[in-house]
Amino acid sequence: MLCAMAARRLQIATAVIVALAACVSLGAPWLSELEVQRAARIWTHAPRKAYATLEQAASLDPLGDEAYLVAGGIAVRFGDLRRADREFGRALERTPGDAYAMLERGAIASAVGERARAIALLEKAVRLNPRDALAHRVLSIARDGRRIDVQRLNRLILIGAGRLA
Repeated sequence: MLCAMAARRLQIATAVIVALAACVSLGAPWLSELEVQRAARIWTHAPRKAYATLEQAASLDPLGDEAYLVAGGIAVRFGDLRRADREFGRALERTPGDAYAMLERGAIASAVGERARAIALLEKAVRLNPRDALAHRVLSIARDGRRIDVQRLNRLILIGAGRLA
């Protein structure tokens, strides 16, 4: 009888641990998304707080790249290309096949005069998303030796996203 009670308690404890692990694994990405949305609302008037919120979001979802993509986008809008490049690089560490982050890094490399690096990154972006006409056009500009205007590129990306919505 005592052995059966101990086994039953062990089963209950195991079930509780499995349920908690499931809640954490499903809840953390959801909480991360809430933090990303919060940062997206405040970045114009509280950029430091937005960046801190995005760091928290990234720690809640260690497999996702969205927090770093948003942080990179914010940095681009503030003209902080060094930070933008770092954030897009962090996104690529988590999701190496992210064509958008690769395109952004290539455009940033072009904008700061790193032509060879820009072309290599933009070629990767095109390989990752071969149907992206904008990526092809940006690669062509870089190959011609002209610098990419990252702000303009982002406006074009937003316009394209608006057409899809």
